[in-house]
Amino acid sequence: MSTHDKTASGGHFAIWLLLFCIATTSALVLLIMALVVGLSELFGSLIWASLAAGGIFLLAAGGIYFLMLKGPIAQLRAQIETVYDVARLLKQGYDWVHRKLEFFIRLLDKLRRAE
Repeated sequence: MSTHDKTASGGHFAIWLLLFCIATTSALVLLIMALVVGLSELFGSLIWASLAAGGIFLLAAGGIYFLMLKGPIAQLRAQIETVYDVARLLKQGYDWVHRKLEFFIRLLDKLRRAE
């Protein structure tokens, strides 16, 4: 296979992935619409059906967050803080080395001028 074939394959993958995402989103929207229409038959009001469907999804999102995502997000936050601390220490070390080298360069410059 040539390099050109790999590039074309990657382009096709992106198109198919985009089409998959569009189809999935369309299916989810249609399912939610069907839920709202079904609830509106039950409640006799489209507004109450929409509110009930929204409440169901709000409860689902809250449950997913508190049961599945809260711990991993806290771990990710701790890892990011660790990376930040390491970066801060590296910067402090770099600044210390820079100050020492700058001191020695100035000292050498003064010694050369004195000669």
